[in-house]
Amino acid sequence: MKVGIDARMLGYSGIGRYTENLIREILQIDKKNQYVAFTQKGRGRFMNYDLGFKKFINPKSKISNLKIVEVDAPIYSFKEQYNFLKTVVKEKLDVMHFTHFNRPIFYNRPSIITIHDLTPIYFPGKKRSSFVEQFAYRLVLKSALKKANRIIAVSNFTKKDILKNFSFLDEGKIAVIYEGIARFAEDPKQFVNHKSKFLNLKPYLLYVGVWREHKNLLGLIRAYEKLKQNSNSIQYWRKCRENEFKKIASLKLEDLKNLKLVIVGKPDPYYPEVPEAAEKSPFKKDIILTGYVSDEELFLLYQNAAAFVFPSFYEGFGLPPLEAMSYGVPVVSSNAASLPEILGDAALYFDSKNTEEMADKIAQALFDGDLRKILVEKGKKQVLKYSWQKMAQETLKVYNKITKKI
Repeated sequence: MKVGIDARMLGYSGIGRYTENLIREILQIDKKNQYVAFTQKGRGRFMNYDLGFKKFINPKSKISNLKIVEVDAPIYSFKEQYNFLKTVVKEKLDVMHFTHFNRPIFYNRPSIITIHDLTPIYFPGKKRSSFVEQFAYRLVLKSALKKANRIIAVSNFTKKDILKNFSFLDEGKIAVIYEGIARFAEDPKQFVNHKSKFLNLKPYLLYVGVWREHKNLLGLIRAYEKLKQNSNSIQYWRKCRENEFKKIASLKLEDLKNLKLVIVGKPDPYYPEVPEAAEKSPFKKDIILTGYVSDEELFLLYQNAAAFVFPSFYEGFGLPPLEAMSYGVPVVSSNAASLPEILGDAALYFDSKNTEEMADKIAQALFDGDLRKILVEKGKKQVLKYSWQKMAQETLKVYNKITKKI
């Protein structure tokens, strides 16, 4: 069997991490079939890990059952409807896995698409908000859903969301395959001696992710300000848990004035509201926008966080809070979309539209020692449900089922 995988988004956001881990893990478990990874032109060195050897995979890779093909077809461009189509057809694949919705409309061979979420339907954003761009998104997505032999949804929530918006689909066509957590979380010792400019930030709240409207970063900044401004929000915890604070909590009440908010993610020029809100905040010196960070720096930021906050209005899965749990960090999350499904009872939830509630839940996670301990213990158990290897195994089963039906 010859399988193609769309790897053009490697290095970009969660879809890139999903694709990277899919390729790495499936090559570990499957030595029989042949794989072709299609990368964007000039991005042949695309993976942070080469099957554990910590080298970049490139077009000259010696992995016997992997071929890498570079193509000039940027994501969401017209070129992917022609250049990418022509390149994929040329490989004469038994099955092609498009790891995002953007499957070329005129591709007529067996294929699979992964749908991570339907964010553009609910939050079009500024970059592609015009009528024409929204029409194109709907056209490509609808075509992909119709023509794909199988659809992979990364959560039950996403599966239900697809069926709600595209009622013509047969529910049996959609397979739910959960994602895993980042590989570097499995081997923390490799980063112990890494030096970082972020080591002296403690204590801090942490957010990791892109700067988009649905991520609710403005709400997070407002909740942080309320937490710092309104000491009454933690009076209950001062009264009830004073003894436990000293034993368990990583943050003492008197240190609240030093609490920082660290927002990790590549700056997005389409969302200047985030740096503007940070600059206008009365606590602007304590709001840190890190920009892009390396895996080593991200490991240290996770490991030393007092709590992780995920305030999203909408998520198809949600990798960052799981990564935080894997480091023993208590997670405070919105109760929106897929998050309760993915995080289970291992997170402290709030209404994403209620900044008062967000601030209060953050205070609980910081200062209630018993609760912190429970969240950390439950978090470590919750992450065991998610494995990139398991994801790759289940995806390989989908490949095999499709080729057997042809």
